[in-house]
Amino acid sequence: MKKVKIIKVIDGDTMKDSRGTFYRLSGIDTPEKGKRGYNQAKEKLQDKVEGETVYIKTEGKSYGRLVVEARVKGKKSTVNESMKRAGFGV
Repeated sequence: MKKVKIIKVIDGDTMKDSRGTFYRLSGIDTPEKGKRGYNQAKEKLQDKVEGETVYIKTEGKSYGRLVVEARVKGKKSTVNESMKRAGFGV
């Protein structure tokens, strides 16, 4: 697993690290900007990862982003699992 510092959440399933790399959470599908639920999903992910050190396991690539499973340092469950429990799973 790779350790990165998340500096910005783009939307409910995409985030950016301090080196400018974009990550998309695998198994998560949140509303796009302008759609109902977009702000809720984005805020949920911001609360979980923005400013945090995150461990990333790459599972593939999609639209220039790495598709990943992410875990915040010190947390038992992955960010992916947490977002699914919040109703944003595929």
